[in-house]
Amino acid sequence: MTAAAASRLVTERLLLRRWRTADEAAFVAVHRDPEVSRYLAASIDGAAARAFLARAEDHWLRYGFGLYALEGRCAPWPGVLLGFTGIAHPAFAPEVAHRVEIGWRLRRDAWGVGLATEAALAVRDHAFSVVGLDGLVSIIHPENARSRRVAAKLGMAVEGEVCSPTFGWTAEVWSMAAPDG
Repeated sequence: MTAAAASRLVTERLLLRRWRTADEAAFVAVHRDPEVSRYLAASIDGAAARAFLARAEDHWLRYGFGLYALEGRCAPWPGVLLGFTGIAHPAFAPEVAHRVEIGWRLRRDAWGVGLATEAALAVRDHAFSVVGLDGLVSIIHPENARSRRVAAKLGMAVEGEVCSPTFGWTAEVWSMAAPDG
């Protein structure tokens, strides 16, 4: 049994909040960078962004948790959409879609300063202590060294592989159980 997640979380440098319709253009801009989109199945245009935001909201309504829009709280990004972090069922990987994935994606100029880890740690802790999940997975392309480092910092380890028909490649399944007690 799970409880509903908070609609917003705040960390030292970030606001994690529910999505807004106004986020669409910034979301598309994040994905215009080929390095950000390197491990995705397709590019993200306006239609794909609207579909993503609709799926994200539907997930929140259906499960009581989901992906948060990630907004900067301090320089150089106050009020700027930096990407997303959150928890959701990975429908793109049917073999593990019954589990809950923690995921993150940031615009490239926000890489390398610990923001993905900061956001993911807040989400992980909230998922276990408030939502009441008993474990998390993360589906990561084996060449995505940055995401692999974030997963390791969360306390996750590789448990196996999954082939995503959406992406057309085999990904690593990282996992962790909720801490005892």
